[in-house]
Amino acid sequence: MAEDHQKVMNKKYPAVVFTAPNEVAVGSVERAVCGPTEIVIRTRYSMISPGTELRMLAGHYGAGDKFPYVPGYSSVGEVIDVGAGAKGWRVGDLVSARNTQPFADARALWGAHSAVKVLSTTDTDRPVLLPAGVDLLTYVLCEIGAIPLRGIEAAAPKPGETAIVVGQGLIGALAAAWLVRAGCRVAVVDFEESRLERARRNGVAFTVSPADPDLKERLKVFTNGGADIVVEASGSTPGVELARSLLRRKPQNYSPEYTVEPIMFYGGDWPRLVFQANYLETMPWNPDHTAPGEGVIIITPRDRGTEERQRVVEHVRAGRFNAKDFIDAIIPYDRAPEAYAGLKARKLFSAVIDWKGAV
Repeated sequence: MAEDHQKVMNKKYPAVVFTAPNEVAVGSVERAVCGPTEIVIRTRYSMISPGTELRMLAGHYGAGDKFPYVPGYSSVGEVIDVGAGAKGWRVGDLVSARNTQPFADARALWGAHSAVKVLSTTDTDRPVLLPAGVDLLTYVLCEIGAIPLRGIEAAAPKPGETAIVVGQGLIGALAAAWLVRAGCRVAVVDFEESRLERARRNGVAFTVSPADPDLKERLKVFTNGGADIVVEASGSTPGVELARSLLRRKPQNYSPEYTVEPIMFYGGDWPRLVFQANYLETMPWNPDHTAPGEGVIIITPRDRGTEERQRVVEHVRAGRFNAKDFIDAIIPYDRAPEAYAGLKARKLFSAVIDWKGAV
């Protein structure tokens, strides 16, 4: 381990760099000095977040005036140095990591796509400990997987409830997987047959394309009139309009006739609408159309906490979640631009960067 420590002291090391809008390169950066309550990890794999990172690459989400910078927020690796005050951490620990401390000579937004990084152990960016001796590839989705887990847990799904996920990019696919694991009857919507096929392999009960002329009617047949939970994961105005239209009416009220009951009779049983994507457009909103039965719970998760991250780790450890079901390509770090090109052209569903040999 002393040799590993020496390799990363006062040295440049590889990182993915967004050099300009829609331009990706592999550059080199100098890591920050490891502070008293910080640790240094050698990255083994980092996972590209297709939605967030591609939009940032295009200059959105406040990235327009930040180029060049190191992107990414999801990685797994091994601890190779521990600050004197980082009590409880050991060299050799395996971790799921988010973000990084600032580089010595480069901007980070959020800097996870780097061969070596410094992590705080005392704030919200602290790493999560993984079981000893595991295959790190199986845990590479813990950070990204925790984002839809937060939204699904907030919706409090019950076994036997019906759920629809609009959009089957990575976040939507993971949201559907968590709903399946919660015991729901799940339907998903996406234009791409390959994504629908992946959903079926992962336990989804019903799939349909938005191009189907009977799209809403098919989904309402599947849900017996409307879904208990609808997750909007497309990030588009048509997706939002579709999602809100698929919520069920009042429990067991399938009649088109107007009826009035005491509103709190159903107060604990409203359908749930989860917005699990990021949105670039400003959309008109009609509350009356969004709450078909006088009430709906709207959930807008924005991130993930340490608790969700740790729960994903436990799902993986217990065999309830397999990251490899959601990985299309594993690409060496020196070919990272190919991964972004493949995702942008929609030739890849997802991509992992392999940092073997980078340090």
